[in-house]
Amino acid sequence: MPLLRLVLVFLMFLSPAMASESILQQSVEQFKAITSYSTTMRSYGKAEQIISYRYEKPGYVRMDFIKPHKGAALVYRPDTGKVKLRPFGFSKSLVLTMKPTARLVRSPSGHRVDESDVGVLLKNAQKLAQHGSLKVLREETMQQNTVVVLEIIGEENIPADEIHRYLLWMDKKLKLPRIVESYDNENQLIEGVFFDNLILNLKFGEIFTL
Repeated sequence: MPLLRLVLVFLMFLSPAMASESILQQSVEQFKAITSYSTTMRSYGKAEQIISYRYEKPGYVRMDFIKPHKGAALVYRPDTGKVKLRPFGFSKSLVLTMKPTARLVRSPSGHRVDESDVGVLLKNAQKLAQHGSLKVLREETMQQNTVVVLEIIGEENIPADEIHRYLLWMDKKLKLPRIVESYDNENQLIEGVFFDNLILNLKFGEIFTL
């Protein structure tokens, strides 16, 4: 086979992998470039939750719960390293203070509030991809947005946070995930999350207090 044909065949196999890595890296760079974001997170899998989520660098988080525990609110501040939780919407005076490692403020899947942002998710996805495979499965249209579906599968015995496989629906315009699904070694769904109404670079003011 002539050398040129060998090169072309090599590039045909290489380009999908390169495209996948580029999409994931673009998402990482996009997160580095933004200052804040807000979204409505709808999770499914082990538990169903709907949360109004706000994030501002260098790590301020506010969650207002819609389902379950409607009216409850949670704030994490990196300057104090503490989480404040108002467990009941009808009682504004009852506010608990605790560490982000406390079980009471972990998600049903065990995620910590100080590690709940998209940036941490993308780092975990990159970590899994470094010891596994990364490829583009397809393109889809979602709510008038074009998304690219990435699949990341880790090597055996090298899970990232007990996750063996990710599916990421990456918004081509925003360059951030619209849906994320994580799976264990048995390919059972651990958790899926929709990021609805995703808006970047908002000015929140004094919302990170309870």
